[in-house]
Amino acid sequence: MTSEPEAAGDMLPAEVPSTATEKPHWFRSIFVGPDGIRAVWRFLLYVVMFMALFQGIQYVLALYPPIRQIFEEVRGGGTITHAFNFLFESSAILAAYLPALLLSRIEKRPFGAYGVPLQGAFGRMFWWGTLWGLIFESVEVCLISAFGGFSFGGLALSGPEIIKHGLLWAFGFLLVGFFEEFFFRGYSQFTLGSWIGFWPSAIFISALFGYSHLSNPGEGWAGALSVFAFGLFTCFTLQRTGNLWFAIGFHAAGDYAETFIYSTPDSGLLAGGHLLNSTFHGPKWLTGGTIGPEGSVFDFVLMFAAFLVFLWLFPAKKAATSE
Repeated sequence: MTSEPEAAGDMLPAEVPSTATEKPHWFRSIFVGPDGIRAVWRFLLYVVMFMALFQGIQYVLALYPPIRQIFEEVRGGGTITHAFNFLFESSAILAAYLPALLLSRIEKRPFGAYGVPLQGAFGRMFWWGTLWGLIFESVEVCLISAFGGFSFGGLALSGPEIIKHGLLWAFGFLLVGFFEEFFFRGYSQFTLGSWIGFWPSAIFISALFGYSHLSNPGEGWAGALSVFAFGLFTCFTLQRTGNLWFAIGFHAAGDYAETFIYSTPDSGLLAGGHLLNSTFHGPKWLTGGTIGPEGSVFDFVLMFAAFLVFLWLFPAKKAATSE
């Protein structure tokens, strides 16, 4: 049984859904794009969150007189201690990782996307990086010594003290590697790189990385330029390996060899509890002076060689082509 059609005058026009997407307000579009908050604002938000959290932690720690004394002694004398290194780097790690963890939830992506996936943690690439860091600094110091600019001297420690300080500095510089590599080459590189491209971001962030070291007491522009080159190299290893584990190992081991084993300044900073009574003698272009080996001409030569060797060992993967 069918119903009779309604009179034409009684029919209402059907509501046709609009296919046109409503354009966002121009002001909102400055901050929000098709994929959410724009990368530049996420990067700036991350930096602001880091600075606020780091300064907050440092302020709270300094309320305790013994900790405040630890900070004041190091900042006054320029020689870092185990206690200062642990407190400073632990604060920095918390301030660098917690905002990234929060932003990863907002961005709905796994935390490992920022360069430190749990898969591969302390695996083969980390230990390769550690070996590279030890070799790099050993070759550098030996070259300076061969040209008459460095003397190893005798042992500054003996017996159990060697083991004690050796282990404490190994842990301390591992913290340095975890902080500096993630803050500069982790979330920051991932986010800014998604906006302006990998290498423009790497150059910009590595420049900030080098500039940040100028606040160290014995640092100089040659050292800052060396840190800039180091930043570019670890960005290169990130691009070729897909994560920061090699870079973290290289960074930690290089600082460890420079500071503890060969007992030289590291970016202008000296450390207590070092292994040798080593000395520099000669022009700054050779020894690096108060900067340490990072300011030596050999540092730049070896960094260029490291780029070439890594390029050879880890060639770029060819993009898959469809037939």
